[in-house]
Amino acid sequence: MESFYELAKNRYSCRFYSEKAVEPEVLAQILETGRIAPTATNSQPVRVFVLKSEGSLAKIREATRMVYNAPVVLMVCYDISKSYKAEKYNDPHDCGLDDACIVATHMMLQAKDLGLETVWARGFNAMDIEKAFEFPPELKLACLMDLGYADPEHGKPTPRHFQRNPVEDFAKEI
Repeated sequence: MESFYELAKNRYSCRFYSEKAVEPEVLAQILETGRIAPTATNSQPVRVFVLKSEGSLAKIREATRMVYNAPVVLMVCYDISKSYKAEKYNDPHDCGLDDACIVATHMMLQAKDLGLETVWARGFNAMDIEKAFEFPPELKLACLMDLGYADPEHGKPTPRHFQRNPVEDFAKEI
């Protein structure tokens, strides 16, 4: 088992997947890890839709190019009627998107730990996808997460993955 640092460092955005199916028990572990992720005031407003049928995958592929032939796509959403609102401050904030990002990150790293790859996608019009999948008005799409086993030939990190700013540009003690 690699260290958490090595796991996080080795995770990359995979855009080429093999045809190998994601085993039900592996998918269940990834979803469980998302389910136990922290949310503001434990409001648990996140909903994940698992797209793996031919019909649902065809529908998402019609809506966006941000699906890279993965055998599973997770639509990570949040319910604004359940998310915590930090309203008592001068900058009111709905924590639903934050919560969805925390859940997505947990699932992404759990997938990597189980030998799968992911890509976190947000280059699309969320309202178009919400309409295509007939979301109720209180449900908002945070991101798509392609999920599967990397194609052995093409599913590798791009050179851009290894380009990182120095820690001095990232963090500063004040």
